[in-house]
Amino acid sequence: MKRTFLITAVALMAACSNQGPMTSPVASDDTPSAAIQAFREICLKTAPDFSRAATAAKAVGVEVGDMGFMMAGFKADKSLGVQIQAGKECVVTTSSQRDEHLTRQLLDAARDLSSTPVAQTSPAKITLGGQVFILAHDRAGGEAYVLLKAED
Repeated sequence: MKRTFLITAVALMAACSNQGPMTSPVASDDTPSAAIQAFREICLKTAPDFSRAATAAKAVGVEVGDMGFMMAGFKADKSLGVQIQAGKECVVTTSSQRDEHLTRQLLDAARDLSSTPVAQTSPAKITLGGQVFILAHDRAGGEAYVLLKAED
């Protein structure tokens, strides 16, 4: 049931963030996309409990609101969405991007923060703050960068 909820929530956030037109092709270089930089600040750096994730989201222009079971919000222009469930998951969403290097950028963003090696493909298991997480990039209906605490 939790897994179904997560998949539904991620799909909903991705669908909501896909309101605008697709962006033009991006020539990817070593600089991660703005969404992946936001994911690093909001999710990766605040794991394992995500207690500072709402503050980090606000720093990148996302106003999150408490929905009781999670916190969620968007930038004013809806270009970036955030979903936070304390101690469980953190997700950043954007509209679809024409950049085939986004998954690599996501995995690279986690490499220096994970205390275990990061795989070359998504989903990948990583360790942050001594806890195991699943790091995933879902491209269905937009871009969803997901950090989900693994089951014990």
